[in-house]
Amino acid sequence: MMPLDLGAKGSCHIGGNVSTNAGGLRLLRYGSLQGNVLGIEAVKADGEVIDCLSCLKKDNTGYHLKHLFIGSEGTLGLVTKVAIQCPPNPKSINTAFLGLNSFDDVLRTYKDARAGLGEILSSCEMMDAQSLDACTSNLKLRNPIRDFPFYMLIETAGSNGKHDEEKLTHFLEQSMADGIVQDGTVATEPSRI
Repeated sequence: MMPLDLGAKGSCHIGGNVSTNAGGLRLLRYGSLQGNVLGIEAVKADGEVIDCLSCLKKDNTGYHLKHLFIGSEGTLGLVTKVAIQCPPNPKSINTAFLGLNSFDDVLRTYKDARAGLGEILSSCEMMDAQSLDACTSNLKLRNPIRDFPFYMLIETAGSNGKHDEEKLTHFLEQSMADGIVQDGTVATEPSRI
């Protein structure tokens, strides 16, 4: 799978993502784009092609010029080819949509998710009520839970569906018992996610 997951994935280009060192939704799990780029080819303004297109994870030879182009916003040249390290597709994906009362609860939930979900935590996103309202009204969608000032979307990805679901359920039960998360829903099927 592609380690970078962007909201603009339907319209953006990988060369632009590399040039801006785009973060994406799964930064928590797979790290930055810079850490996943194995090699690039770029064309400088004078037409010279810079070939740093290595496909090796470990490359101890010479200078790593690829890092100059990653995040350079195209000022050094245009990225024309990229080799990216892609992790295997997860066998189990779970998504939780949560309602919270305060930004402090959002921060606490994030910290608890990092600690409690550990290796299966794939992404963690926050939105406020105004953002969700803009999405639901413009896209003609329905909020799956009742109204709250803040919402979080937490995704887990792993290799053992039963284990991952139990871990997420335990995390949610504890967060709700502590009064941090007020309401939520979980989806495991791609159509519901």
